[in-house]
Amino acid sequence: MSFVRTVLGDISPNEIQQTMIHEHLFFDLSHVRKETDSILADSPELEEELRQVKKFGGNTIVEVTNIGMGRNVAGLAQLSERLGIHIVCATGFYKESVYPEAAFTKSREEIADLFTSDILTGVGDHGVKAGIISEIGSSHREITAVEEKVFRAACDTHKRTKAPLSTHCELGTEGTAQLRIFEEEQVDLKHISFGHQDLNTDLNEQVLLLQSGAYIQFDTIGKNNYRSHRDRLENLLILLDKGFEDQLMLSVDMTRKSYFRKNDGPGYVYLFDTFLPDLRKAGVTDLVIDKLMIHNPRRFLAFAE
Repeated sequence: MSFVRTVLGDISPNEIQQTMIHEHLFFDLSHVRKETDSILADSPELEEELRQVKKFGGNTIVEVTNIGMGRNVAGLAQLSERLGIHIVCATGFYKESVYPEAAFTKSREEIADLFTSDILTGVGDHGVKAGIISEIGSSHREITAVEEKVFRAACDTHKRTKAPLSTHCELGTEGTAQLRIFEEEQVDLKHISFGHQDLNTDLNEQVLLLQSGAYIQFDTIGKNNYRSHRDRLENLLILLDKGFEDQLMLSVDMTRKSYFRKNDGPGYVYLFDTFLPDLRKAGVTDLVIDKLMIHNPRRFLAFAE
């Protein structure tokens, strides 16, 4: 029986409706970025952002904040219960520039043990189990030696637990190199999703990743200083035209309070009130949008049989 593992327990994939596949609700990279904008926590402002998403039928958020990024699984469980939304939390290490010490000192096997425990036993003493291995990251235009160790440990964890695995491609780079590792480790690519591919302007590489059978994420929607709204939209339309509608998933990747709608940013709701309407205007049917937002996330998030 397939299931999706949420912070409040396992559910049927059919309970998932509109899904944001790559988000942060609790987040803290202030120690790296040397500012406080990059601290997200439970607050009336966050709650209002999520209530806007709920109004559009969004009922599932994949929260990919992992070890060393300000992960707060107890807070996620409280938020999920209070707002009536499904939240999937993550285990993993992000990228070398923000790794905790354990990423450097632990062996591949020890890292896999840690990730596996988060999924099968629960994070710390909270009883909350991780439901995804994410966001497993590479640096800009390179995978460092320690990042490769973490990637291979993540592959071991997937094989042990059958949990889905999604990646961080810094500014859209290194997808092919990540794919090579997955192929070497003989991971079933149907349970892998490559992140931040809307920041990858190499259409051929996007197609290569999709042809492997993996998913890719257009997950920085609304961050128009990285890539324009129109470019993102046109890129997605090309991939849909090529027949990849069953392998694409969407999100906005909120990482700063200044991105909130209240603070004149795009907000989590940008996906629903701006991007999806423009997809429809471009001729994308509700049937296809339901694949991007509901059916693809259901399949991807379900633990492998």
